[in-house]
Amino acid sequence: MLTEEEKNEIVDMVVDRVGDITVERLLLSIPETVGHLMASAAALKKTNEEFYNKHKEFSKHRDVVASVVEMTEGKNPLLSHQELLERSVPEIKKRIKTMDGLDMKNITSKPNLTFDRLDAPSDQHGKL
Repeated sequence: MLTEEEKNEIVDMVVDRVGDITVERLLLSIPETVGHLMASAAALKKTNEEFYNKHKEFSKHRDVVASVVEMTEGKNPLLSHQELLERSVPEIKKRIKTMDGLDMKNITSKPNLTFDRLDAPSDQHGKL
């Protein structure tokens, strides 16, 4: 019969050996993992270059593209990167058109703070 001390020694030896094997496997998997990450980054770079070559007008608005693609990915997490980019095109065009219509250089120092010209149903005062 084993004493409590002998049992603890055996358990400690097994834990040490399993820990060594785990660390060894982890370290041996690093090159493969890094290789996969590099391949993935290269594929994404190629896809992005093709996208910007196809839509040259987007190259000046990379922040808009990134924002829209991120929003689209949030709504469609299972789509491939290529599909996300293509699905984002209409919204990207819409946002760029909206931004182009904004005048960021000539800012009114005293903007009109009244809401006289609103044409909302609530302004009809019961005339619905």
